[in-house]
Amino acid sequence: MDEPRTALDTWANAHGYTPSDEQIGGATPLLRSGLIDTTDQVYRGRLEDRDVLVAEFSIGSPDWSEQFGGSGTDSSVFTVMLVAVDPGRWPRLTVHPRSLSDHQWLRRLVRSDRDFDDVPEALHERYRVIASTDISDEQLRGLFTDELAAWWVSQPSDVLLDVEDHDEHGSFLTVAHAGVADGPDELDDLVAQTTHLMRLIDP
Repeated sequence: MDEPRTALDTWANAHGYTPSDEQIGGATPLLRSGLIDTTDQVYRGRLEDRDVLVAEFSIGSPDWSEQFGGSGTDSSVFTVMLVAVDPGRWPRLTVHPRSLSDHQWLRRLVRSDRDFDDVPEALHERYRVIASTDISDEQLRGLFTDELAAWWVSQPSDVLLDVEDHDEHGSFLTVAHAGVADGPDELDDLVAQTTHLMRLIDP
């Protein structure tokens, strides 16, 4: 018997996305933040005038057993959209819920960056903004307006954002939800959120 289709597989087929064997690990900080990263499913499609990948992506980090001589891992799964954007404007920028801040694999993101706290209070209460020191405070304030903050906190699920410029390899935008999408509505939301943020990051 054929295995049951996942929500992502069903959605991708309905929207003209095609299966791919591409690995997305490393494209943005979130996608290289674990010690063991796995692209579980990935599909290629179009978003406005751009190629886009949508995937389920697992990030593995040592679990508590490692501290007692074990070798297990604790994995977190994300549903991710990945799209190329024009390089140069955003060397590296990460926005993620504060509820995820205590994970070891997220703490690793801040080694060469800084927390940017000068964002509207509604966003600051729920999200952490980490930016490259090469991005000016003025540019960040221009992005994180009251309007964007209100949009962000009104979304039906937490929205994670990553942007990173890889110099000669181009720049990539990741928009993600924690967990596996459980139906088409969540994937439709992810498309709408990616479209909105892509237009702001790469107008």
